[in-house]
Amino acid sequence: MAHKFNIKDMNRLDSPERRKMLPPEETLIDAGLTKNDIFIDIGCGIGYFSIAASIIIGPKGKVFALDTSSEMLEELNRRIIDKKIKNILPILTKDYDFKIDSEIGTFALMSNVLHEVDDKVIFLKETNKVLKTQGKLCVIEWQKKETEKGPPIKDRLSKLQVNELLDQTNFKLLDSYSIGDNFTAYISKKIPK
Repeated sequence: MAHKFNIKDMNRLDSPERRKMLPPEETLIDAGLTKNDIFIDIGCGIGYFSIAASIIIGPKGKVFALDTSSEMLEELNRRIIDKKIKNILPILTKDYDFKIDSEIGTFALMSNVLHEVDDKVIFLKETNKVLKTQGKLCVIEWQKKETEKGPPIKDRLSKLQVNELLDQTNFKLLDSYSIGDNFTAYISKKIPK
């Protein structure tokens, strides 16, 4: 069983330290999110990236904020109400069923989620299903090295592992780059089967 994030630690998902290590707006813009995108935040948690995305994509864009935790989505709903956000739709999902239409999104994000998934191929195939052809996927993962924070090194994914998983699930890797000292971003696009 992969290491799963403990919902008791949800306050760590939006802390000054995390904003310094992985600034949400800058991270999304660097990954290529633009105005009017249909953004799918897979494993959205409390909305750390969903809220930033809602601003970047503007009122004509839409955010599908997906999570398997009702507690996380309750906190996201509270934040949506507090900030009077109109373009985020929180959705309670199953592990391998995202509960949204096929080919709906133009951009999907999976931030520090893939290493927690048991069947990564099925998970990425479900991600592929909900993206339009040529839709972008940004996978952000902890680098496979010892760090002060983050999951155990045995649960982390190497660059080679991520590349192979993307290749197996009809994604073409366009770019990969480090985000600070801890993370790697993998930018790919959905290719026709």
